Amino acid sequence: MSKGKQTKQQVLAAALQIATSKSFNELTIGRLATATGMSKSGLFAHFNSKENLQLAVLDYAEQIFIETVVIPTKEEPSPLAKLLKICELWQGWYREQAYACIFISAAVEFDDQPGAVRDLVKSQLLELLHYLNELVVEAIAKKELDAHTNAKQFTYELYSLYLGSQHMSWVGFEDNTHSRFHLALKQLVERHTGEKNEQ
Repeated sequence: MSKGKQTKQQVLAAALQIATSKSFNELTIGRLATATGMSKSGLFAHFNSKENLQLAVLDYAEQIFIETVVIPTKEEPSPLAKLLKICELWQGWYREQAYACIFISAAVEFDDQPGAVRDLVKSQLLELLHYLNELVVEAIAKKELDAHTNAKQFTYELYSLYLGSQHMSWVGFEDNTHSRFHLALKQLVERHTGEKNEQ
């Protein structure tokens, strides 16, 4: 990695921490300059605007998410195994780089603010949902899930469990291992595999 690219990665890592510890709107070139010890003019040369900085942070977070959550599942032997592995890695994917899930934070903050940032985070979340749904569809086709399973409903419930677990962790109603999430996930899968009925 070139020195310039390495510096930019370090800057984006600092920006991600600011965006998740405070808010996306508080992520400014001036605040980032203070956090990194770089000049405002140097950072402006990198990003040109606050919005470009925010977009770059979302792209950077997506790269981390893919490397941390998606790529490690590629060797799993089946669609359902991939899905469960994603769920295992999903909850804490951001912990080494951020204070919270940037995609949830940005979606909440920008849901009523039309523009490029909202459009990007919406497309990123939709891409994730489509990927999860594809795995569910494949799991149904391979008879890992019941043939009567509604793939979109399963995906809806799965993502709702993730959102619930993140929120419950924040208010202290979920433990650090997200055991309530994993129990609810187990019950969701059981409802669509017949495992519980066979026991």
